[in-house]
Order: sequence, then structure tokens, then C-alpha cells
Amino acid sequence: MTHAESSTHWCRCWLVAWSTLCDHLRKCGELLTPLYDLMRRRLLQSFALHADDTPLVLLRPRRTAYAWVYLGDESNPYTLFDLTAGRRQEFPQCFLAGYRGFVHADAYDGYNAVHGNVRNLGCWMHARRYFVEAEPTDPRAVEALAFVRTLYAVEREIKVERDRPGNTFSDADVVRVRQTRAGPILAAFADWLDGRHRSATPKSLFGQAVGYARNQWASLVRYLDDGRFAIDNGAAERAIRPLALGRGNWLHVGGDGGLKTASVLLSVCASATRHRLNPWSYLRDVLDRLAVRSAGTDPSDLLPDAPARAGSRLAA
Repeated sequence: MTHAESSTHWCRCWLVAWSTLCDHLRKCGELLTPLYDLMRRRLLQSFALHADDTPLVLLRPRRTAYAWVYLGDESNPYTLFDLTAGRRQEFPQCFLAGYRGFVHADAYDGYNAVHGNVRNLGCWMHARRYFVEAEPTDPRAVEALAFVRTLYAVEREIKVERDRPGNTFSDADVVRVRQTRAGPILAAFADWLDGRHRSATPKSLFGQAVGYARNQWASLVRYLDDGRFAIDNGAAERAIRPLALGRGNWLHVGGDGGLKTASVLLSVCASATRHRLNPWSYLRDVLDRLAVRSAGTDPSDLLPDAPARAGSRLAA
């Protein structure tokens, strides 16, 4: 709900103070917390995660907070948000505590500090952006973009195979195609980067693009090793984009006390949307059920991917 919508509720014959609305949201968040915690435990069982973050505005006190998003894999298909009072390493460390696996992310070191149990998977979308920014001032960036474009052409071919009816294209097949088709492209690109690194001005946009790709090379090429890995972190960027687009219009958290509530509500709605459920209907249904349950009751049947949800009336 935007601030504009909340301030005009009197037009709908429902005069409700902003503080009352916030209190209702807080209580809903408390009811939904066991479901959020369960989704987090399952998400941390993923072989590979996607993660990203974006800044938000705290109203009281007025300062910058951050929204982190984490996406589980196909076996643990949940999208969770963690809103924090800053962007320090301790925040992903806390959320990912106990996780052992891979994280698709940008070059932020905070993910690498999770007790040494996390290996970073680079993002070719991120690497490409550096060369896009450099292109207007250095035509050599066009050559780099051609390499990246060819890598994505291989991924499109893989997607076509996986989307065929009766698909038998396995993760091992993905690895085979990537290593035989993308592997030589990456080897040629690495040689190209080494050559341009010697002639590029380090602080120029082109020099920064070359430096980023070379510094992140090990994580950028790691997607060749397993068919479950993605070439980029687009899934997390798409999941967090609504917050990034809407933060100037509607997403202002009242203070540190609202961060947990916002984390829970955003996560439940995003996970429902991921499963093509109507988030409003799903939220109402889950809250109705939680309101009459005893504390400590297992909420597994309320998960958006629970068998009981298949073909349910909640489907959007």
C-alpha cells in the first residue's frame, strides 16, 4: 500500500490512522514469522542460491537501509527478503548462517565471508554492464560485448533444448554443451582481456570493465561446471526490481522495528507469486488458518508449494 493510498482511505468510508495500519501489519508479520522461518530453513538447503540487494529509505531515523533478496533453487523454491539497517558483511553472514553451497551474486565480499562455506558464482550481466558503459568512450568495448553475446547465444540454445516437449536434456548435457561451445569462447575472451589489460588506462571506464572481468574471472567461468548453475544473477535482479522501482513512491519503512515485518510480508508475497498464486488471496488464506492454530503448529501445509496448493482456487 502506498502512502497516498493509506492517506485517502477515508474516501472509501474507512477512516484508519496510519499507526493503526502499521500495527495491523506488525501483527500479521508476527503470525507469519513461523512460515518465513520454515521457508528460510528450506531455502538454505539449496545447492545454489541467488542473492542481490538494493537500498531503501528509513523514515525514523532517516537513513539508508537495505533489502536483500535470496532465491532458493528448484528443490527449495522460495524467494525471501531480509531488510537490514545497513550493508555490512554481518547481514548476509547472519541470514546464510550454516549454509554450504554456491551463491549467484555480484562481487560483494559479504557473501564470501560466510565461514568459508560459500563459493561465489559470478554474473555475466554485471560484467557486461561495465563494457556497455565503456562503449561510448572506447570502441574496444564492442569486441568484449561480442564475446558476451556469443556466450548468451549458447544459453539460448540450451533453453530451447530444455523447453522441448518430452525434454531429456540433463544437467550433464548442459555441462557438455557449455564446455564444448562456451569453453573456447571464454578461453579466447580471457586472452583478449589479458591483451587489453596491458594497454587500458586503469581508471577509465574501459579499464575498469577489463579489470572487473579479470578480477572476477574464476567466479564468472564457474557456471561451466554444473548444469544447475546460471550464467548470471538475473533471477535475483528480477525479484528485487519491484522494490528498486517502487521505493521512491511507496516503500518507506518507519524505522528499525518495521524491517522484520516488511521482510516477512514481502517474502510471503514474493514466494506466492513465484508459484503463480494470487499473493493477496494466498495471504488472506494463510492468515485465516494461522489465526486459529496453536502456537508451534507445523506450518508446512501452508507453504506456497505445498501439495494442497496444486490447482487450488488461489491460483492467479
